[in-house]
Amino acid sequence: MKLPLTSKRKMPDNNSHRGKLILFVEDDPALLQLGSVSLERAGYLFAGAPNGFEGLHLAHKLKPDLIILDYMMPGISGKEVFYELAQSTNETLRHTPVVMLTARTDNRHEQRELLENGLAAYLCKPFGHSELLNVIDNVLVTTQIRARNRVLEAEARQSFVSTVRALISLLSIKDNYTGEHSNMTANYAEAVARRLGLSEQSVMDVKLGALLHDVGKIGVPECILCKTGRLTEEETAVMQLHVNHGEHVLRGVPHMDAVRAIVKHHHEWFDGGGYPSGLRAEEIPIGARIVAICDAYDAMTSDRPYRLHLPQAIAVERLQRASGTQFDGDVVRVFVETLEGFDCAMPRAMHLDFLDELRPMAFQ
Repeated sequence: MKLPLTSKRKMPDNNSHRGKLILFVEDDPALLQLGSVSLERAGYLFAGAPNGFEGLHLAHKLKPDLIILDYMMPGISGKEVFYELAQSTNETLRHTPVVMLTARTDNRHEQRELLENGLAAYLCKPFGHSELLNVIDNVLVTTQIRARNRVLEAEARQSFVSTVRALISLLSIKDNYTGEHSNMTANYAEAVARRLGLSEQSVMDVKLGALLHDVGKIGVPECILCKTGRLTEEETAVMQLHVNHGEHVLRGVPHMDAVRAIVKHHHEWFDGGGYPSGLRAEEIPIGARIVAICDAYDAMTSDRPYRLHLPQAIAVERLQRASGTQFDGDVVRVFVETLEGFDCAMPRAMHLDFLDELRPMAFQ
């Protein structure tokens, strides 16, 4: 049995969702008919399907605003239909709200699982006309809010990515070596963070922090930044301010708290002898401890106008010798293990395609 769409659309109230298309998937003809009468009287458009297969067909064909699914149906259950929709390659269907009808009260764990995977609501049988309409209205309001949030998320993410790209471009223009060095530091730092088992969000924070760790050098005079000889005490003090400059630059960028901490504290020492805050051991954010090691290693193994690069073995030996004083010994050990499978011959030029895939935690 397939109920036809209502041919005439009633004018919706300004403050309601009347006029939306509801797909009702239910193998009980009487309940399907009742749903048709209730929803059409309330001003909704109605489409009905007597089983899950027909429901999936109509969902793809009609793109309804909301789907009501019976949990227990022959052939394919409501739960299976829901997961088919939730995993669809069609973005509209993935975001279509689904309300599940059920007479079961002994499946709390399964209900919680479905809700955690995106089910909009449960409606227990038997239910009344008013209860059905209240659930539909509430779900449609929530869906509208989520749709708006997705638009805002996309706009915020694009702004975030554009800001990061602009900062990195400015850094490369100021000093090409610093740009390439930041790129390699980011590659090392990402690999170490993954080996340490950090969350995906934390890995991306570490990679961004490494990529931007020297962004404050934009504010350092070129006569100091590009000096080939040893810096004077006064020049060293000016150079050290780059961590404060970097933290200040990122202060106005949303969703960058973890990255900002890495930029500010990547020159802290594990024994407390670093700058700018004299943090020690676990007081130093893990991302900053990772970047400190990757930064030092790449600096030692890169050619500079005033010296040639050090061999990998010597650079590693110096990192290990500074374990427990300048560097976190546990992270040094993981870094050395990471180097064994790392492609050190990869291009040093900046590759920023990964920025387009960023989803900062605050956006999720």
